[in-house]
Amino acid sequence: MPEDQQETVHKFFHDPHLPPGDKPLCIARLLDLVSTPLTKQDIAFLSNLRPFFEHAAETSTDLLNPPDDFHHWLAVPLTTPRKEGVAKVGNNTINARATALSRLYTALRQRGLVRYNPVHDLPRRKPEQSDAKLPSTGELQVLLEELGRKKEPHALALFLLIYRLGFTAQAVFDFRWDDVDFKANTVRRGEIVSRLPADVCGVLLRLRTPDPLLVDPTVRLRRGGEAPNRQGHVFPGLHEVDEVREFLWQATRLGRGTSGGAVVPSRLRLAGLRDAELEGDLTEQARQFGYRDVVAFHKARESARTRLTRLDSEEGR
Repeated sequence: MPEDQQETVHKFFHDPHLPPGDKPLCIARLLDLVSTPLTKQDIAFLSNLRPFFEHAAETSTDLLNPPDDFHHWLAVPLTTPRKEGVAKVGNNTINARATALSRLYTALRQRGLVRYNPVHDLPRRKPEQSDAKLPSTGELQVLLEELGRKKEPHALALFLLIYRLGFTAQAVFDFRWDDVDFKANTVRRGEIVSRLPADVCGVLLRLRTPDPLLVDPTVRLRRGGEAPNRQGHVFPGLHEVDEVREFLWQATRLGRGTSGGAVVPSRLRLAGLRDAELEGDLTEQARQFGYRDVVAFHKARESARTRLTRLDSEEGR
């Protein structure tokens, strides 16, 4: 980052006349962390940052030079409700705030404005379990057909990796071309090797084949294209794990030709467990869906099969 832009970022952090609630937007624009106009995800990101800037103003804390007890200091902005009538901040909101602040410090570190990310090792809370219903098998088929018709191989590949092979959001983010063996028709996740279903293999081959007309929608042009050190990844435009969820939401939200609306990675993976027709013994089935522990796989599959769907399936009507 040029020195004049670094000075401007410093000014926004330290300007006493700039309201704390306005600082996240000014700084995020300089760091190319938000787009113009702001998306729904940008607004949520900025909202999650505001408690830290407000608490910094109240305590005269310099966020560019966080104190030694920064994790202790963070307890207040992480857990303080921002809406009247809300007595407690849930774990998911606390985690979202921590992730937003970590994303900000990552950008600051990449531009030489801080030496390290002080939130990198901040423990996260246990996510709150949602009783939300799973998408029905019929709805997911509509989504697959719609993604195929729109010729969006990146969205289709991400969808299929989660639904057909049980990829987690972290596994999608970490997925490299070195992990795919097209000759053996296998895919590797750490020590686990799974067979590539024909539809997954087909869409990955399409992504692997150079096509000047194919634009990767995961690449954030406002951030300068591919993220640093992401060459060789199947989804090089994803800058952090949380963007897997965002990209899937964008690809499957209402208005994309679907009847049920957007899905998230965790519930899509459970729906995949519910719908999977796996071959071989239980150990082989578990590895096919990314599990090392056969017992954990069996429990997860049985749990997924008992979950209600958010739309009535054709068979259940």
